[in-house]
Amino acid sequence: MRRIFASFIVALLFVTGATYVFAQSREQLEADLANLEAQIQALTNSITQTKQQGTSLKNDIAILADKIAKAKQNIKTHDAAISVLNRNISEKNQTINVLDSKMEREKDSLAQIMRKTRYLEQYSLLDFSLQSQSLSSFFSDADSFSTLNRAINDSLQDIRNTESDIETAKSQLEVAKDSETQKKLAQEALKKTVEINQKEKNTLLSITKNQETAYKKVLADREKEAAQIRARLFDLRDVAAISFGQAYDFALAASKTTGVRPALILAILMQESSLGINVGACYLSNPQTGNGVSIKTGEIRNRVMNPTRDVPIFSRLLPKLGRDMSKTPVSCWIAAYSGGQPSGWGGAMGPSQFIPSTWQLFESRIESVTGASQADPWIPYHAITATSLYLADLGAVAGNEASERNAACKYYSGRSCASSSAGAGYGNSVMKKLYAMQADIDKLQNK
Repeated sequence: MRRIFASFIVALLFVTGATYVFAQSREQLEADLANLEAQIQALTNSITQTKQQGTSLKNDIAILADKIAKAKQNIKTHDAAISVLNRNISEKNQTINVLDSKMEREKDSLAQIMRKTRYLEQYSLLDFSLQSQSLSSFFSDADSFSTLNRAINDSLQDIRNTESDIETAKSQLEVAKDSETQKKLAQEALKKTVEINQKEKNTLLSITKNQETAYKKVLADREKEAAQIRARLFDLRDVAAISFGQAYDFALAASKTTGVRPALILAILMQESSLGINVGACYLSNPQTGNGVSIKTGEIRNRVMNPTRDVPIFSRLLPKLGRDMSKTPVSCWIAAYSGGQPSGWGGAMGPSQFIPSTWQLFESRIESVTGASQADPWIPYHAITATSLYLADLGAVAGNEASERNAACKYYSGRSCASSSAGAGYGNSVMKKLYAMQADIDKLQNK
């Protein structure tokens, strides 16, 4: 029993020592954070004062310069906050490891007690006489083991409860870290936008009011850039490329119904089309097995489409669209295995890459939004509308970047950003594309 208590004290000291080390690091990080926040407040005050001095290009540029500096400080602040959260998460992991070790020691002790208890239960009066052991000594041992048994069981329960609380706290920290990462991405995008605005205003500042020709040239350059953006080709899966302007018009139309901003819709489609893998490279050739062939080589490809879940829906859809199964491209299976067995299927259709069973869930809603008699996954407007509807269902709210990023993560992995590292990477990439898309859209709208 003394050995068990001693091990508990050692574990406690270990946890306490680890906490002290982490606390030291946290104190430095929190001091840095406070310093950064003070700098941000000073920059905010400077921006306010400059605005009060009147409106002019020089003042605008000074304000933009302060905004850039503020954005840089915000980025550093979020980096510092992320460091604090990482440190706290690491501390929680360390504590959980200590508790796991302690629980194993308690279990070992409990197992020894259980073996000893069974031994005592099998003890006979003849054993007493043979070993010359007194009856009072026997019952004293039995009572001690019973008490210790209960104490260790209580200890194990306490450890489990503590571990559960720490896991909950760790999950909350992961969510907070995810939020800080999102804010940092937004600040980086804001900084880039402000820098572009500052460059434009510097150009305007170099032109006097009497230089009408130069002003007209600046306006013409802007109009030319907007035209280039609208004409730029937007690659979509399994269909001919369309212009950015067309894609934006489709996304804008879908946005009016779903409330999902066009920049997010286009960013998702850009992310999907730029993956470079599984871009409608197979035909379904065997509806019974779900196997197909490679469009390029004609080689047999396994698991092109789930034969029970998707093939029946696919077979009913194609005649409505006037399409031939042997000539309709769908995604191939990306080889994946679980427990040594193949996992997943191909069969995704069109630019939005919906499998037939998922497309069926959205058909009537797509037709309602587009006015089409039959939703077609290979028609860009229908595909873009499908993406918009799905993002809305996943919780994307225009202007709420946390909800937009989380919807992107779920679009890819089916789980929130905080609970899927692969999804979080996808969500971050989508958000970077979103900021670029929004900048182009703002230019089209002369913002």
